[in-house]
Amino acid sequence: MEQPTWMIKENIVATLDAKPILASGEHPLERVLRETHTLNPGEIYEIITPFPPVPMIEKMEAAGFETYSEQKAGNFHSYFCKL
Repeated sequence: MEQPTWMIKENIVATLDAKPILASGEHPLERVLRETHTLNPGEIYEIITPFPPVPMIEKMEAAGFETYSEQKAGNFHSYFCKL
């Protein structure tokens, strides 16, 4: 997938490394929904997971966010942008 034009690193306002949350058996979806609710247009939220968080991506798209994911050093970095 080609990087979208809205994906500007300087616009990342929050990053969540969800690996420890997932390792404890918890799910970060509610936290991500709560934290992205306050984003201003153009701001980006990043989540880092050990696998593609497909259900979360679908939920964020349904909530009106633009999404983009890429694999870096064995982890998946997913970005949610409120336009």
